[in-house]
Amino acid sequence: MFKKITSNRPSDTTLWAAFYKEFGKYIDGSTTRTKRFLEARPRAVFSAMVVSILVSASCFLFLPKEIPKKEPLQLSMQQPLMDGMGDIVTTVSALKELLEIRAFLDTLMQKESLESADSLLMESAIDRMQILEKRLAEANKHHNSP
Repeated sequence: MFKKITSNRPSDTTLWAAFYKEFGKYIDGSTTRTKRFLEARPRAVFSAMVVSILVSASCFLFLPKEIPKKEPLQLSMQQPLMDGMGDIVTTVSALKELLEIRAFLDTLMQKESLESADSLLMESAIDRMQILEKRLAEANKHHNSP
């Protein structure tokens, strides 16, 4: 079911080579036109660059900056320290279980073909992962709310 797809692409063909093969005449034409323009008007190009640098610097220095308004920090002393430690322990155990389930799923994915028992195990493991992720999201939401 899950097999790696191999490509029989020639090793000398790259994206840039194919792109240049298709649009090379336009790229070469624009390069020569740009080169001619820059050689014909070096002072105008230099002046435009200096003006753009000055405009950029003046915008940086003189335009007012929007300062994001920070809401005052509200420290909540409702939950004791041990309650927080318990939350940390449950979060770590949930994360550990998630990693174990993921490793189990990775071993199932390595098989050439899956049997019906493997499919059922995979489905139950994915369901358990969703339950754990939902629990972690609720704990995180509860923890971040003031």
